[in-house]
Amino acid sequence: MPQVTDNEDGTKTFSINSAEVRAVRDRLVERVPEVKKVLQLVDSPDVRATLSFLRSAVL
Repeated sequence: MPQVTDNEDGTKTFSINSAEVRAVRDRLVERVPEVKKVLQLVDSPDVRATLSFLRSAVL
C-alpha cells in the first residue's frame, strides 16, 4: 500500500514498492493500449542509446 510520510522538515515523502508500480502499469496498459506501445518504445535499445548519448553530452 502506498504510504505518505511526514518528514521532520515539513515535506512529505510518497513511497510505493515495485509490485505496486507493476500493478498500476498493468491496469494502465489494459485501459489504454497505446501506453504499452509507448513503454515498449521507451524500453528499446535505440532509445536507451540515444538517452545515454544525451546524458554523456550534457554531463
